[in-house]
Amino acid sequence: MSKRFTRQLTATERLYLINAEICPPFANQFFLEGTGVLDAKLWRKAVEVAAAANPGSRLVLKGKLNFSRWVDSGKTPPVREVDGSSWDCMSPEGAPFLNDPLSPDGPTCEVILIHGDPLRVCIRTLHAVMDGRGTAQWMYDISRVLRGEQPIGFNSTMTEYQVAKSFQKKGRVPKPHVYIAPTGMPSGTERGFTWRRVKLNGAHYPNGLGQAALILAREAWRHADGPVRFAIPVDMRARIPNMLNNGNITNLIYIDITNHDTPESLSKNVKQQLEERRDGELYWADQLIRYMPLSMIRRALLKEIAVKNATGRYRNSGIISNMGEIPRELHVGGGFTPHDFLGIPPCVDNIPFFMGIARNSYLKVFEITISIPKVLASDGRFDAIIQRIRNEMKPGPPK
Repeated sequence: MSKRFTRQLTATERLYLINAEICPPFANQFFLEGTGVLDAKLWRKAVEVAAAANPGSRLVLKGKLNFSRWVDSGKTPPVREVDGSSWDCMSPEGAPFLNDPLSPDGPTCEVILIHGDPLRVCIRTLHAVMDGRGTAQWMYDISRVLRGEQPIGFNSTMTEYQVAKSFQKKGRVPKPHVYIAPTGMPSGTERGFTWRRVKLNGAHYPNGLGQAALILAREAWRHADGPVRFAIPVDMRARIPNMLNNGNITNLIYIDITNHDTPESLSKNVKQQLEERRDGELYWADQLIRYMPLSMIRRALLKEIAVKNATGRYRNSGIISNMGEIPRELHVGGGFTPHDFLGIPPCVDNIPFFMGIARNSYLKVFEITISIPKVLASDGRFDAIIQRIRNEMKPGPPK
């Protein structure tokens, strides 16, 4: 009999658990848009087989404090069908099914078949059990099974801490909470976040992350003087050859923006930090979170949100995640042919801005999705940011 899959709950994942509680769903939500048919019977079987090969999709939480662990429940994640015929997939309006929380008691992951024109499939994973790349790995295996192929599965149960320490011994010291948001000051006390999708013509935007960071910095400085700093998620799986891991193996690097920066200088900055293995630097004190009761973490985060809403100063000005390109051919199967991909950035009230960018060479578009706390999205500020992005992002020549 094979050993039951289990792995340690990390310090980062403890924070994510509370994020999901105070600002649900705090989940990775990836969408495939396409044509054909969505055969629920085929999808349920494919999800069952792919989940067995990737038990990180079947986890439930067991234990307390430092003894907390994720354990394979053995239960296949649910596949549910919803009517999305009145939803345009450009904002949360018309998609109440995306507000449904995922629970550490299970299910922690699910698949939603969204009927409409176009057809859409949503892969949802509680962020406390896996990151975006882990979600994409499971999503890819579901598509393989739909095509009649064998799933690839996982080969590692290493944690974020273990991966980082395998290639970087240096730690980092937290910066003060002094950074301004691209939207200006919070307004009101409404909880929760909203999101918008932007599609730009042309798939090739040279130094797209750097372009976006500068646009957002200029928008922040339009509201107030102050430092601007963006966090950039980095998938550390690349540091371990052939690593397949469904967990949270993402860490952050940071770019501080000045008036003298260019998209090229920011891209060079990111490249240099990766060469220096800065993506492996951890905050030493964060490991103490493993020994803290969840109730204590909850109180600390709620207090931090209240302070942010009063001061308008944050740990950083936001997060910009470059998802690259998800090749559409990897997800053809079961009578469904995708032509577009979308990811909604998970957001909580103490993160002022979260942008995801991705290329779609097939449709020749550049996808941008932005999540913002509601207290920062009001009074036309969200629309102003989107308009500035549309006006100032510069495409390169077609490739």
